[in-house]
Amino acid sequence: MHGEDGFGWVPAVLRDAGEADDEVYVVGVRESTDPQAWSLLLMECSPEDEEDEQEVGLGMDTYCLVVDPGQATFYGGIVECEMTATALSFVLTEEAASTLGMPLHVHFVLDLPTGQRELLGRGLRRVLTSGRADAVPQLRLA
Repeated sequence: MHGEDGFGWVPAVLRDAGEADDEVYVVGVRESTDPQAWSLLLMECSPEDEEDEQEVGLGMDTYCLVVDPGQATFYGGIVECEMTATALSFVLTEEAASTLGMPLHVHFVLDLPTGQRELLGRGLRRVLTSGRADAVPQLRLA
């Protein structure tokens, strides 16, 4: 699905979500369980990142987004995030959309089991509120 604003492609429906809490907490969603499927990973900013002067100078003192295939990476970049029982939407900055190959306004239908939906909501809140305050998006998470 191409965005009407001329930026990249994203799938219309997300069918899988998960999390990992090893060294850095990560929550992710993907088109399907196929290893080649489109996916979006959101990584929490670790407290060490907030204190590292070089990372602060590079804007890396906030959450990180990674889109596969291709591992396009961007720090921050979400202006708004809304999640309901059946949909997930983001408004991205132009720089984030361009770097990640995504539209400025992204809307996904969520075809997730209840447990995965709840995990995704908790994970989004945790990740998107990590790091510097001026990078925290407007959140509406049901």
